[in-house]
Amino acid sequence: RVIHWNRACEELTGIEAQDIIGTKNHWKPFYDHKRPCLSDILIKGEAEKMPEHYSVYGPSVLLPNGLHAEGWYPDVGGRKRYIIFDAAPIHNHAGELVAAIETLQDITERKRIEEERERLNIELKEALEKIKTLSGLLRICAGCKKIRDDKGYWNQLEQYVEEHSDAVFSHGLCPECFQEYFPDAGKSKKG
Repeated sequence: RVIHWNRACEELTGIEAQDIIGTKNHWKPFYDHKRPCLSDILIKGEAEKMPEHYSVYGPSVLLPNGLHAEGWYPDVGGRKRYIIFDAAPIHNHAGELVAAIETLQDITERKRIEEERERLNIELKEALEKIKTLSGLLRICAGCKKIRDDKGYWNQLEQYVEEHSDAVFSHGLCPECFQEYFPDAGKSKKG
């Protein structure tokens, strides 16, 4: 039975302490059907059943003999939330287990940011895999402008760049070369 439900739990779940203290309805704010919560698993000593109920779980890193679980919950207090749960045993002076305390933390915004960052990282990695880049030292002939590849062969500049990048060449002539190759093109014809 629930023996304490603090103000933070009221704010998070939208359920007032008076409506839950003394009941076994501690599952209702988080699940759409009756099932064990982390504190139930701890009290019953059934840690092996955690995979049935949680996708992220394990021993608590903070609490000796405690349990940890976390995940997305579709409707807690009217919102989809990512919640971290930690449960710890409470023993009496004789060392007997008499209760469990379960704490929870809403890290929804942080988790959304992490997931967005991960999605963007995946997109970036995919984009980088598609990009071919030229880098390093390119050995180019000062005369004919052929480029020497790693195997020692000389390649036309255009061929080399197209093979090592996503660039595609289109040919034309600059004004100086046009004048050099077609000197008569600019002169008017007299008959």
